[in-house]
Amino acid sequence: MPLKIGDTYEGLFFNLVLDGLRDLLTAEYKNATIYVSPFIKHANPFQIRLWGTNATLEEEHASAWQKEYNVSICMYLIEKNPSELFYKQLYNDSERIFQLIHNNKSYSKTIGSNTFKWIDGKIDNTIFNEYEEGEEEIEGLNLAKFEFSCMATRTS
Repeated sequence: MPLKIGDTYEGLFFNLVLDGLRDLLTAEYKNATIYVSPFIKHANPFQIRLWGTNATLEEEHASAWQKEYNVSICMYLIEKNPSELFYKQLYNDSERIFQLIHNNKSYSKTIGSNTFKWIDGKIDNTIFNEYEEGEEEIEGLNLAKFEFSCMATRTS
């Protein structure tokens, strides 16, 4: 009898990678709105958006596979009259997120009755104020976009 989703299968992309990143960021930034979405959703002055961009099969064996997961992490700060101090905060927070990910190259999370782990978690690139559709219309919006990647393995 085939498994039904939700019986014993837990999706790693959302439950391990995206929720894991959200857990780490929420612990670091208790006052930020942190959410999963392809587009900016809030008008909060400080928010972090996560979006899974792709998953690539790296290895496959009879009883296991390993994928590389890629996530766009967008940190938004809204300030209608930014000063140099504001920009200092933007760059400092971007380094703080980089360091948080660096400190969590490996991350474990229990999902259902199984514990899964990502390895080689890293930020490959950080881009400032490169807007996506609709973002440039938000007055005072500044952003840092991080390209995150990690590897995770699932056994049968």
